[in-house]
Amino acid sequence: MAVSAAVTIGQGAFGAEEPKAQKQGWDWDAGADIRARYEFKDDWMKKNSTAVDPDSADYYRLRTRVWGKVTHEDDFGAYLRLGNEFRGYHDPNSSDKNKNQFPDEVFIDNLYFDFKNIGDRVDVRVGRQDVKEGAGRVVSDGTPGDGSRSAYFNAILAKVRMLEKSDVDLMGTWNPYRDDATLGNPYNAYDLTKYKSGNLRDHRYSKMDEQGLMAYMHYNEVPDFPMEFYYIWKNETRFYDNKGNRYPGRDFSTVGTRLNPKLTDKLSAEVEGAVQAGRTDGETGYAERDIFAWMGYGGLTYSEKDVVAKPKLTGAVLYLSGDKDSYYNTKDGSTDNGWNPVFNRTDSLSQIAANMYDNFRWSNLVYPHLALGLEPVAKHKVSMQTGPMFAAVRDNNATSGYRGYFTQLRYDFPLASHIFGKRGEVTGAVVGETFYYGDYYAHDTADVDMASWVRFELNGKF
Repeated sequence: MAVSAAVTIGQGAFGAEEPKAQKQGWDWDAGADIRARYEFKDDWMKKNSTAVDPDSADYYRLRTRVWGKVTHEDDFGAYLRLGNEFRGYHDPNSSDKNKNQFPDEVFIDNLYFDFKNIGDRVDVRVGRQDVKEGAGRVVSDGTPGDGSRSAYFNAILAKVRMLEKSDVDLMGTWNPYRDDATLGNPYNAYDLTKYKSGNLRDHRYSKMDEQGLMAYMHYNEVPDFPMEFYYIWKNETRFYDNKGNRYPGRDFSTVGTRLNPKLTDKLSAEVEGAVQAGRTDGETGYAERDIFAWMGYGGLTYSEKDVVAKPKLTGAVLYLSGDKDSYYNTKDGSTDNGWNPVFNRTDSLSQIAANMYDNFRWSNLVYPHLALGLEPVAKHKVSMQTGPMFAAVRDNNATSGYRGYFTQLRYDFPLASHIFGKRGEVTGAVVGETFYYGDYYAHDTADVDMASWVRFELNGKF
């Protein structure tokens, strides 16, 4: 069995499939994967600031995972995946040069139990699992504090099949800042939910826990017009920085929809919109605030499947509302209008641009862009994304809303397949990004005009 069959919940599947023969008795499978990355970055912006850091970093990352699963007919399954990732920094000027060194620690990346076909309508997954909904703009990563090392949620997720082609995912999740079920002693502690990093011995963790409830409906009864509707409640507890300063928590709800009409055989659209409402905590030195924020995405895609390179071109705009005051505080007690990415604090849109925020907290952004995809040879994929980025509201005392011009180029390619009979493959990728600074950033004082980043990656699945 392929690895993907064991982690279908992370891809939004977990529902009804075409009828197939009933499995008999017990079955088992196991495998492993490895990911090696070499990265170089230079002249990035400082987090949550208009300043630019002229330093560079040069490092490699190696993640290894092993997994196993057992199933009983089509009604029960159990899955375990163990992971490890360590780094090596070559740049002696990097402040992270001693971070997450070999051998680091072994951690439980996934551990869940499946109970399927309850009443012929309900599948339930209980335990540590990867979950991604829709395009991932609101639900994709439950552990943002460790980057791409892991993305799991500690959750109970039930998929309820309501109609022939439609279902709803119901989830309850609790994600603490600290994972004690590990083997090893990493040089730097993993703070799995952090906004602010804790690097001092007495304040190694931000101590922010996250809880959430979700109802996410996939409605597919209208031909060529898939629809999604969702409600997510989230609570973020109070947290600390590395100096022991305490910041307010927040309690809020997000309601949204995502529509994917197919307009013609070659033209399709995607529209997503959501609003948030709730309240932040009062804290010493911080005013209690109402929350009202919003997100919008609109894109139009033209694709050709029967011509050379199978081109696909998308024009789109992403809007994330912003606030003139800090995410953590306000001068006048006004409503917090800054978008919160809920469970999507990731770098999936951009590595460089993600660094504009405290630990991937995307907000206050207007991003009109073009995306081009090509497949000149089977399984060789080339993609480009480019466009200007703006702040929806001038914050951090910026004199301009123009953040800069962003471009990303990516090439994915196969290297080997069917290494062990019908399974086992090795793939590679090269990704590069540039960000030409706009007047939002005080880059002239650092004599820097452009941020850059490049990654070389190899992936093996066995």
